[in-house]
Amino acid sequence: MKANHIARFISLLAAGLLAAPASQAATIPSSIFDFASGVTDDVFSVRSKGWRDPAFGDMGWTHSSDWGTVSAKRGQTVTIKMLAADAGIHPGITVWYRGEDDTAPDNYVVDHFYPQNANFTKFGATNETTGEKLGNIVMRHIAHGYDLDGNTKRVRIMNPIKDDVPGQLELSFKVRRTGTYMFVVGGFNPDASVDTAVSYNVNVNVTVTNP
Repeated sequence: MKANHIARFISLLAAGLLAAPASQAATIPSSIFDFASGVTDDVFSVRSKGWRDPAFGDMGWTHSSDWGTVSAKRGQTVTIKMLAADAGIHPGITVWYRGEDDTAPDNYVVDHFYPQNANFTKFGATNETTGEKLGNIVMRHIAHGYDLDGNTKRVRIMNPIKDDVPGQLELSFKVRRTGTYMFVVGGFNPDASVDTAVSYNVNVNVTVTNP
């Protein structure tokens, strides 16, 4: 291993990028929408417990959530707005940065489960079906949060966000590194009236603004 690769590996370790272990090979989410220039809106399809499910140790479930990507430049601000078709669906969102250390194709993620508030990383990732070598998946945690309005659970480390509209959530972050940002949306702690066995629509709007 070259000296610069060793140094980079050590820096990733120090940054906590190895703290989210994955026991399975890489997987492809059911859909990933690219919010390219001029395309700001899409309808995501999510399960009501997709973002944080007690059945999976309070982790997110990759295939019960929906995914998006957006490219942005240093200094810009990315704002992601979500509005669920059913107010009893309380959306949660996590954003990661996929930079130069992320050498695997961006349509792959580490595992069938994801941490909502941590880095999501696997070195030497392989396709779970074919065993094909993909490279390194290095997703650096940027921001996360969930809709608190009407939600009976307040989990401080998950960043509850209140705007007085149940089923609605807005998250903004300032871009520190130019590149691709990947995010996931799912539900957290749905109302009792919500059918947890079906998917619900969440309207997602993404805007990138200059300073």
